[in-house]
Amino acid sequence: MVNQHYKKTLDWIERNRFLLLLLSTILTMVLPAFSGNGMLYEIIFVITMSFLFIQSMIVARVKESHKRLLRIIVISMIFLIWLKPAGIDSIFIDLVKLGFIVFFFIFVMTFLVKFISKSAAVNVNVLITSINIYLLAGIIGACLSSAFYQIYPDAYNFPDYIQRPDFVNFLYYSFITMSTVGYGDITPRIQETQTLAYFISITGQLYVAIIIAFLIGKLLMQGDREKSE
Repeated sequence: MVNQHYKKTLDWIERNRFLLLLLSTILTMVLPAFSGNGMLYEIIFVITMSFLFIQSMIVARVKESHKRLLRIIVISMIFLIWLKPAGIDSIFIDLVKLGFIVFFFIFVMTFLVKFISKSAAVNVNVLITSINIYLLAGIIGACLSSAFYQIYPDAYNFPDYIQRPDFVNFLYYSFITMSTVGYGDITPRIQETQTLAYFISITGQLYVAIIIAFLIGKLLMQGDREKSE
């Protein structure tokens, strides 16, 4: 009986893996922002990020020989992000952690792009995956912005109400920049972060233009195939 329920749970996770990835991404973006500051924020952030790592690992299909390596990477990232709530705070650890996250999510995005390109039709999973790619790109932008801040403490101008910027602030900055809204409350101050800002902006605009054209092309091809049948 237990094995049957376990198998059904795994099957359900497999069928809904793209939706679960979207849910975990949204939770990572939303829950920490409403948890205030201090230890509560740190705990909620690492829990949601851990969930996001695990779900990203489930979505990313790799060869059987590479699954163990992928699990080790995910476990290492989860271990690194839990060090800060445990009281171990270091710039070096933060940079290593952010580097791991950036390369891991780039890998996951590569798989998601391949999934969309190989899909024969535009279905719910394709649409959800398109959103997932955009959201993960925003998280990558936040990681890079945070890394620059760790290296150059004067890399950004912050408004007075942000005494000590955390990852939520960089998430906000990344998505506002990527969408080219640009409220101007957080601004790049040095050449390195200014360059990063326009790369984030260009990436967001190009992705939206390309993915819309790609999905419309697939829909038109799908309609032509249905008519020919």
